[in-house]
Amino acid sequence: MNSTNTFDFDALQRNVIAKGLCTRCGVCAGVCPVGIIGKDEDGYPIVTGNCISCNKCNLCCPGGDVDFPLLSKQIFGTGYDPLSLTGYVEEMYIANSINNGVREAGSSGGVVTALLLYLLGTGKIQGAIVVGMDEKKPYLSKGILATTADEILAAAGSKYSITPSMEVLSLLRKKEGRFAIVGLPCQIHGLRKLMEVDPQLSGKIYCILGLFCNCNLEPFAAKEAIEIKGIGLADVGRFDYRGGTWPGRFQVTKRNGDKIHLNSLTIKFTMNIMFRLFGARRCYLCVDALAEYADISFGDFWAHDYIGKLAENERCTLVYQRTSVGMTILQDALKNEVIQLQTLPQQRNSIRILNMTREKKQRALLLIWQKSKHGIPIPDYHFEIKKPSFSERRILFIHHFYNLIIKLHLRKPIVKMLFSPPGKVIDGMNSCRKKWFGNYKGN
Repeated sequence: MNSTNTFDFDALQRNVIAKGLCTRCGVCAGVCPVGIIGKDEDGYPIVTGNCISCNKCNLCCPGGDVDFPLLSKQIFGTGYDPLSLTGYVEEMYIANSINNGVREAGSSGGVVTALLLYLLGTGKIQGAIVVGMDEKKPYLSKGILATTADEILAAAGSKYSITPSMEVLSLLRKKEGRFAIVGLPCQIHGLRKLMEVDPQLSGKIYCILGLFCNCNLEPFAAKEAIEIKGIGLADVGRFDYRGGTWPGRFQVTKRNGDKIHLNSLTIKFTMNIMFRLFGARRCYLCVDALAEYADISFGDFWAHDYIGKLAENERCTLVYQRTSVGMTILQDALKNEVIQLQTLPQQRNSIRILNMTREKKQRALLLIWQKSKHGIPIPDYHFEIKKPSFSERRILFIHHFYNLIIKLHLRKPIVKMLFSPPGKVIDGMNSCRKKWFGNYKGN
């Protein structure tokens, strides 16, 4: 490979991967027309053949450059507001699948799975790119092109792990018809760039369904959690991030059928700690928590934060409809009694979700500002990063504190303690703190 060529994989390696900017979304592998981009054991792209220097991997990569103002203009016909926590939203809903089996299979209301099954059953799509678990190593996630209802159902539920699932895009080149894609914000950034670069492949995309995302765990996180509890990896038949009774907990189903909860903590507390201990470094530079460039975005709706009639909507999905494609899908599914849909007034938007989004965006902007001061590579989102106030910089202290824990190799002991009885006490104290000071109740 000619290392001086700026249009080949080597350029991607130099400008993005080597600089710590790769999101491991898989778009580069998915868009490669000759299929010579693979991945290493941590999900980073590697070259496996002769590059033809088509430049598509560089043009579609969301790691180093995403022009948010341009995407907003192209997709929504409007400008981009860096201060907005939600991005462009036309309507907000509380929703759930009418099919109880589908609803129970999902992490919240089963709406994403219900919509995929409806689109597949009506022939509007011939399949969907989703994330499932690896059959050989069921504690690892992987991208799947699901073309049957059973495959879509099997992939239901959250997987909070780095997964280069967009590598599966390469399979669409040989397929007829159109497909839905379920993705995280960084993956959707790459998909939107792809739609300007590769008309043949983008023509196969019927809709993009986005998932709310605070952070993503390194692929080895689930493996370490399982080993900390003394379970042999060879005994694992299935791993669920939200297994058992809703809202779920880390759960291993052994090959003999036994189900074991790895902890007794609430899922929110578990993930807040896991994200800080096992979170992918590049995730901390992402300013998009709510999949702002999807056709529809989805996340948990925590009804216990609300008062009045809205408090009755437990185990439901919070839905942000962003495009006309998204509106058509929701209206058709509602009309055909696939989902239940209740409009959520803008002023009743989830305080919990907005707080999560604010925290993620503030942290990212602070880290980008700090890294830029020291000449460390940062992603370019094409809007001004303002100097933070002194009080805002306290967020950096918490971030660097957890980095120190990781460097001191204290990650495993902390997880082991949290997954033991004292962890339940700490979880209870944290729940009380949020109840008293979180300003959620009464939403």
